[in-house]
Amino acid sequence: MKVANLIIVSILTGLLLIYTFSFGQNIQSAFVVALALLAFFAKNEVNSQYLVIAFLVVFALGKILLYPIEIYIYPNYSGFIQNLSGFGLGLLLDLVLIYLVRNRMELSLIITRGKAPSVLEKNYADGPLLGLLVCLAAIDSIALIENTIRHLEYLGFDENFAKQFRGMTFFYDYYEYFKSSLISISIAVLYMGVVIRKRQIPSAV
Repeated sequence: MKVANLIIVSILTGLLLIYTFSFGQNIQSAFVVALALLAFFAKNEVNSQYLVIAFLVVFALGKILLYPIEIYIYPNYSGFIQNLSGFGLGLLLDLVLIYLVRNRMELSLIITRGKAPSVLEKNYADGPLLGLLVCLAAIDSIALIENTIRHLEYLGFDENFAKQFRGMTFFYDYYEYFKSSLISISIAVLYMGVVIRKRQIPSAV
C-alpha cells in the first residue's frame, strides 16, 4: 500500500479516536459520516461497497433505534433497564453485522442478481472485520452480564447480598471507549480493503 494511503488511514483513525474521547456517544454521528464518505469512495467497486454499505445501514439504523430509548426509557426507567436496552441494542446490531459480513458473497449475489461476479472474489477486509465484530459482540455481552450482576435484586436476590456487586462498573465505565476504538479500527480496515481492491482492479478507480 502506498505511503499516502497509510497516512490517510492513520489520520482517519486518529480523528475518529480523538472525536471518541472528546464527545462520547456522539461518535455515532462521526461514524455514519465517515462510512457515507467511504461508500462514495468505493462506488465503482461492488465487492467492497457491500461491506461499507452494510456498516453504514446498520449504524444509521442504530442511531434511529437509539432515539426512542433515549427519549422514553432513559428518563422513565431504572439504570438496570436503561443499560439493558442500550447494551442489548448494541449486541443486536453486532450480530446483524456479523451475519452480513459472514454471508457477504451470498447476499451480494442476491442484491446484484448475479450480474457482478466480482462479489465472489476475495476481499482482504472480510477476515479482520469479522474478528473485530466478534470483539464488539463480546464487549456488549460482557457489559450485559456485568449490568445484570450489578442489579441482582431485579432477579429476586436479597438486596443486602446484591449491593456488594454494585461497584462492578469496569465495562460500564469504559464501554464507549472500547466500542468506539474497535469501530474506528473497523472503518480503517474497510478503507484499506477498498484501496486494495481498487489497486487490484484499475477500472474501479
